[in-house]
Amino acid sequence: MSLEKLIIKINNLNAIWPNEWIGVKDVFESCLNRLGPVDLTTKDAERNVTLLNAGLSVANFIECSGRKMARDNREPNYHSRLHTAVAIECLTALIVEQRRIDQNNSQTIATNELLALVAMTAHDAGHNGTRNTTICQLESRSFDLVEPLLQDAQCDAHDIYSIKRIIWSTDPVLYSGLHRGAAASVFNLNYPVWQAVICQEADILASALPQFEEALTRELASEWRKLDPVSAEGLLSAEGRKYFLTHFAKFSSPASSSLGLQQIVKQQIADL
Repeated sequence: MSLEKLIIKINNLNAIWPNEWIGVKDVFESCLNRLGPVDLTTKDAERNVTLLNAGLSVANFIECSGRKMARDNREPNYHSRLHTAVAIECLTALIVEQRRIDQNNSQTIATNELLALVAMTAHDAGHNGTRNTTICQLESRSFDLVEPLLQDAQCDAHDIYSIKRIIWSTDPVLYSGLHRGAAASVFNLNYPVWQAVICQEADILASALPQFEEALTRELASEWRKLDPVSAEGLLSAEGRKYFLTHFAKFSSPASSSLGLQQIVKQQIADL
């Protein structure tokens, strides 16, 4: 998938939010359809079906809990169901691009692609619009909310731990260290560090694009303003944008490079 096609996907989601919203589960299923069905002929067939069912359950939970929060006027402006859906789309685009780079013509979704997709769907479960006061505080809460769903789907302990680790890795304070760790090895989605990095990239990809930065920064600032108005105003400044691009808009995967994301970030920094 080209970056231009991804931007169209994000614009389409923005256009239907919230009044004509199709739901996180529909977005999850749409992305699955593009990545291909579960291969039932491999030794991991049962594991893959379990992960698929877990992902559908998590997506449904995110949608239902988000709707309830919206009815109670508690759904965050940035960390909403829309953000989750956009992150799922961004991860799918990165996976599709990585397949192209690897000349992988698979018509079925790989186990670790599916694992990352489930984790991305779950990563902001129950987000209340606040900020971490300790490392992985909100990420741990998100995992705690979805862990029973993973257990009910009969995911094995290793996959549950992998999903927990990926969710934890979306705490921005961990970004730089994980990207440095990934740089020590070639890209391989079987490696835990690359699973974490590609999900981090998907999480912040839309915010790194100039087409969406103004609206997304404004939405994040509206969350922060309730607890930290000074930092919220800082987000909206040129210095705040530069800080985000320099410290958090990290792109290390071959797919992100091929899509031009590293250069887009560098150009924005140069223009500020």
